[in-house]
Amino acid sequence: MKKTARTAPRYDMMFGDGKFNATLLIGPDPFGAFYDYSVFQGARLKLKKTGFELTGHKVGLDIFETVFNHNGNSIRARIRLVHGRSYSGGLQELWRESLAYEDLVYLKSHAGYGKHLSLSDDVSCFTDAMKEGFSHPGRKPYQLYYLDCCKSEMYYRDVFREYVGYEGVDLILHQWFCNYIIIGPVVVLLRELMAGSDFETIVAGMNDEYGVPHVDVEDDPEDLKQDRKMVTYCVG
Repeated sequence: MKKTARTAPRYDMMFGDGKFNATLLIGPDPFGAFYDYSVFQGARLKLKKTGFELTGHKVGLDIFETVFNHNGNSIRARIRLVHGRSYSGGLQELWRESLAYEDLVYLKSHAGYGKHLSLSDDVSCFTDAMKEGFSHPGRKPYQLYYLDCCKSEMYYRDVFREYVGYEGVDLILHQWFCNYIIIGPVVVLLRELMAGSDFETIVAGMNDEYGVPHVDVEDDPEDLKQDRKMVTYCVG
């Protein structure tokens, strides 16, 4: 029997074990501009204002936690906020582990105009892992990924799907060239997930938070005639 395509997220699976774990990876900025540090600091402040408590810290890593209610159940949320440039552990191993075991994975990086995800000067480990794929016995049955990179919908939707697959995976992507220093949409995503919002409400809130995308020198004139909403949601 042919499977019916899924048309809505499965947040009940995401919160099913009473826990919600997310990793937010910021940078590093490959152009030496150090924007990533100000973005990291901005994310810290916004998480605190949203009600998250800072419960752990080491170089390049902050742990935030809170408890929220979902369908009458108490859910404990743990957020790892990672500053890629200064993280004192193994960044590539953290990336691999996050892709397998986190409920939500957020990446803010430069897209490299479709050539790579700029997680470090040597990105082959990350891109090869995505292209070739690998399995983990304890991998989450449902995950949400947010690739906060310029035109991530165009550049990475297909290649990322080759890695993560289609079942049990939703992608949040950017349609246009984006402003690297804007961090608010991911915090809106967390807030609305905890509030039990549907994905249409989530995307609308994220786009309101982002605002109107700037006109980039690399934009095609035809692009400017289209819907200029930044965030799009791809259900697996």
